[in-house]
Amino acid sequence: MSAKKPDRAEGLGLRAHSIRHRTLGGARSLFALSSLPLAFVLSGSMFSAPAATQAVAGADKARPVTGDPGISSMVVMDRTEFRVLRDYAEPGATRRMHSHDATWHVFTLVTGQLRLTIDGESPVDVTQGEVVYLQGGAKHTFTNTGTVAATIVEVFGKAPVPPR
Repeated sequence: MSAKKPDRAEGLGLRAHSIRHRTLGGARSLFALSSLPLAFVLSGSMFSAPAATQAVAGADKARPVTGDPGISSMVVMDRTEFRVLRDYAEPGATRRMHSHDATWHVFTLVTGQLRLTIDGESPVDVTQGEVVYLQGGAKHTFTNTGTVAATIVEVFGKAPVPPR
């Protein structure tokens, strides 16, 4: 028998999990993530234990997103280099088409299932545990197509601040 070839996550020193990765909203490949080790670790490390079938704790601290009933969001961390949000989507809720002022965007579905649409592309179904890379600034929308609240963690890269 031949030896198992390590996957990309193992090659980066991360534990392998049942996570499918996708690249949407631009031509950049998944290998672009290798230049984003912090985002990769943040998004992948959430899966060291199986996710629950409902929203992950903290929903009570999230604030409703104006104009999007059933969607709430909270800032987890905001640093010079990146920002991390945790979002919640109730069953059937839709986040309207929007974009973020970001240089890159990693979208991780921790619990639930969604239909994600990037402007100009066909919708894709995203399942619990999937990590999706979107081009920075890509317009997108999502709908919770499941029967439980979805928990999403988004990590956004910020443009470098020029030295003074």
